[in-house]
Amino acid sequence: MHQLLNRKYLISFFYIIVCVIGIAVWRVLPIESTPELNLPSVTVNYNWGSTSPEIMEMEITREVEREANRLRDVTDIRSITQEGRSSVTITFRKDAPVDYRVLELREYLFTLDENLPESISPPSISRQVPEELEDQQTFIVYTLNGDMAPRELLEYTRTNIRPKLLSIEGLAEVAIRGVQDPALMIEFDIDQVERFNLSPRQILMQVREQLSWRSAGFVEEGISRYSLIIPPKFKSIADIAGLKIELPGSRKQLVLDDFAEISVQDYPAKTIKRINGDPALTIEFVKESGADAFTLAENVLTAMDEVEALLPEELSLMLTVDSTEELRQQFDDLQLQAIFSGILVFFVVILFIRKLRAPFVIMGSVAFSVLLSLIVLYLMGYSLNIITLAGITVALGMLIDNAVVVFEHLNPGLPKEKSDRISHITKEIGNSVVPVLGSTFTTVGIFVPLLFALDELRIFLVPLAVALTVTLVCSVLIAFTWIPYSLVWLTPKISEQKKTSRVSKWVNRWLMKSFLLKSKLRWVLPVILIGAIGIPLFAIEEPDWDAEEGTVWPEFTQVYFDNRDAIDGWIGGLSKKFSEETYFGSPWSRNNQQTVSVYIRSPQGTPLSEIDKIVQNYEKIVDPYAHAFTYYEANISEYFGARILFVVDPDFVFRSEPYQFYAEAQYLGARTGNFATSVQGLNIPGISTGFGGGSSNHSIRLQGYSYDELLNLAKDLERRLKTSRRVREVDINSSYYSRRDDFQQYILRLDEERILANDLNRREVISTLMLDLNPENTVGRVEFGGQEMYLIGRSERDKAFEEDMMNRTRQFGEVNFNISRIGEVVQEGGLNEIRRTNQSYERTVSVDYLGNYRMGREFIESVVETTPVPVGAKIEFGRGFFGFGSDDSSRNFIFVALLSLLSVWMIVSALLESVKYPIFVIMAVPFSLIGIMLGGLANDMAFDRGAIAGSLLCIGVVVNNAILIYHQKQLENGNGIFGLRCWVHVYRKRIRAILITTVTTITGLIPMMIFGNNQFWENLAIVVIWGLSISTILLLIMTGLRVRGDGWKVKN
Repeated sequence: MHQLLNRKYLISFFYIIVCVIGIAVWRVLPIESTPELNLPSVTVNYNWGSTSPEIMEMEITREVEREANRLRDVTDIRSITQEGRSSVTITFRKDAPVDYRVLELREYLFTLDENLPESISPPSISRQVPEELEDQQTFIVYTLNGDMAPRELLEYTRTNIRPKLLSIEGLAEVAIRGVQDPALMIEFDIDQVERFNLSPRQILMQVREQLSWRSAGFVEEGISRYSLIIPPKFKSIADIAGLKIELPGSRKQLVLDDFAEISVQDYPAKTIKRINGDPALTIEFVKESGADAFTLAENVLTAMDEVEALLPEELSLMLTVDSTEELRQQFDDLQLQAIFSGILVFFVVILFIRKLRAPFVIMGSVAFSVLLSLIVLYLMGYSLNIITLAGITVALGMLIDNAVVVFEHLNPGLPKEKSDRISHITKEIGNSVVPVLGSTFTTVGIFVPLLFALDELRIFLVPLAVALTVTLVCSVLIAFTWIPYSLVWLTPKISEQKKTSRVSKWVNRWLMKSFLLKSKLRWVLPVILIGAIGIPLFAIEEPDWDAEEGTVWPEFTQVYFDNRDAIDGWIGGLSKKFSEETYFGSPWSRNNQQTVSVYIRSPQGTPLSEIDKIVQNYEKIVDPYAHAFTYYEANISEYFGARILFVVDPDFVFRSEPYQFYAEAQYLGARTGNFATSVQGLNIPGISTGFGGGSSNHSIRLQGYSYDELLNLAKDLERRLKTSRRVREVDINSSYYSRRDDFQQYILRLDEERILANDLNRREVISTLMLDLNPENTVGRVEFGGQEMYLIGRSERDKAFEEDMMNRTRQFGEVNFNISRIGEVVQEGGLNEIRRTNQSYERTVSVDYLGNYRMGREFIESVVETTPVPVGAKIEFGRGFFGFGSDDSSRNFIFVALLSLLSVWMIVSALLESVKYPIFVIMAVPFSLIGIMLGGLANDMAFDRGAIAGSLLCIGVVVNNAILIYHQKQLENGNGIFGLRCWVHVYRKRIRAILITTVTTITGLIPMMIFGNNQFWENLAIVVIWGLSISTILLLIMTGLRVRGDGWKVKN
């Protein structure tokens, strides 16, 4: 250190380089809302019209899982199958090359697609991101709507908008959603098709062949080889209509136009999106990983402004999502708040130290630490986003703490001459090593156990830990070089000032009296502290006293559990109130816009056109009030119904028009029958009709590897449970994961003997029904009219009713028949969704029992015990699906927390060379928790990511303060000073450093709390201000309770 401080120019140039490069990096460091965080898992999605979950699971999900099992490094496969949708999630080992595994999976699925029906849409494969960041993954989204058919809207976007945007640097994809490719529709006359014994599918395949590019071999010329390709034969609808069709068993021919109509139409939609009553599609911009969000957003917005200027009059373009708007506002606010914070911290340091050099030295250390950390993060390939920025923010309090600790060790007694200063600093700097390294290592030690956390937690917190660790390590380097350098070379000569002994005696007397008072109250203060925190017995799950295997709790504790509601109110303290009144997690986004929302849930099987009629009624009544709304958006789906959002123009919030419409919408909702309708908004109670009642009393969970065996087991349970008159209802198709419980499916059961007796063929019988039952009989995509479209065949009848289908006379060759003679249609309930985990099915049986809960539980347990269970299956009852410590996430969280605590204890023990003092240091953590809980309750805030980051900062600072106190106590004990005199010396030498760290941290966050508009930073500031204030006061009060005067009297 002595030689380093003599090299003035070396240190000067180092900090000049840090300043220049740090500012340059700040200008080029990519800024984005969230980093590119992908879990080691992928999800494969298939869609297939309105196919029932059982068929989807049998034909698609099982096949995808079979192909997924061929991949290497797979640890888990989970699937969810719903009506027309299949989703398979494949989880790999954390160090597996997921991108290569995805390539292998694509090859397997390409082979699989050849054996799947043509009407199944191509699969989509997506990487999973943490749930906390899902809502922040969308970059920029525009909506295009207007008086134009959906297929025309899609074609205009593809040809006139998308090509102009793909050249923007940093843009990974421009996705067009909301409208599917058009369809080349062939509507058959069923009577004519059956009369001539034609096969619609064979006709569709002939049309497809004539619309395809076909290979005709190759020719060779010299050393060159040229492939021969025959272009599509049909170029117009007239060409298709003139296709000649041979009649089976005859030389006669018909043309397709004789028994079918050909047209280009919109694809038979399952969903519809409209804005302001016009068809709409969305244009979603996907950002490349690492691209600067601000620059890219400006380029995209500029390009879209140019596109909007060239739009036809009937089209309108609207920006619906811009994730950089909030991010830009956050950075602007943080820059302004940083200026105010810097000014406040400057005056606080001046107030405490009363030397002008102090704020420049301390704030310079903080500034250089941040600049150096930005350089390191840039070299490591990290961007500046909400996670890394949170890591740097959490470290700010510890940056100030490190700078203050080093300054307070070196500044007192600083000599006049530079050579004497170097000797003084070389001698004193060793005393600051332990507290500075202790604060750094303990904070880093908290995050080391994250390496053992679950992927969902680790992938989110590791970037935060990296940013925090880099910043703290940089602060250690800066604190041990910048502060000595500035005190030696940048501080002018100072005149010695004698301290008045009167103030010193008064401080000694006040400290001794306070310690003697604390010594008298040494048994009272801990009891008050424990009473304030509370004894968290309420977190213990009530044991099952009647279980055969017994319980670990002694019998006398049953008195508590029987009366815990009354007891917990007295002993729960602050922790019980905090757990009951605080929402943990990010609440629903607070939208400053006033809206009216309408949700319509339709019965299963309701045609999209019928749902659309109801939506059009709302669009009709809003027409007189359209000027009072910025826009209104309708999303209609056969799967759930419809959602309509009306966004009120801010200028009309205090006018009558939106409220008049709200009243009319409620009236319309109340008069709409057969549909569940909810109308809410404008901060006024709304209406909700037709949503029904609550859930069953008891649930039994079944697991097994055979779907049919599990279904039979559920039916057996249902039969056994219904032997009791108290069982009102048993639902073997219940689900905890889906709200819809009215799923029904129709099954056509054909009698094979009757089919043979009528000289019929099963395959041909089903083929005659194909056009009646499925409006999406597609044979894939074809190229027609310069664009890709689906080729679909269907009946000319718009709807097929069961009675018509069963009783209509059909012709197969020379045989006339109807379906009712050879089969029947049966309606059955079914699972709304089928879940599998590693090929094991899950099924839930819900039981409504008319009686108290214990009686119902005992009856169900007796039934479960006597029910035979197939091999490989199991029944779970009596344990909730959710509970603290009952799942992998909770157990892993507890493990990581205990490991962090052990890591901190070991680090402090190694630094202080003591086993006793680290225990007192860790006991400072509850002090900060009291302040954190008080702050959360006083401000009625949600305990979200901002509050968690603030808690880490608060706990880190209070632990650092405790290390500072007990390290100084060690030094005093080493000098032979013990008891009351020791504690007086400790407080006199370290209380100023503690107060400077606390007050500067709090002062720096006050502008963030007062002027902050972002919930993350506002909650962080509130938690730190409350937690640090209370914890510092409690630390100074609760430290040194047991002291002895050792003959030192107060008067001395």
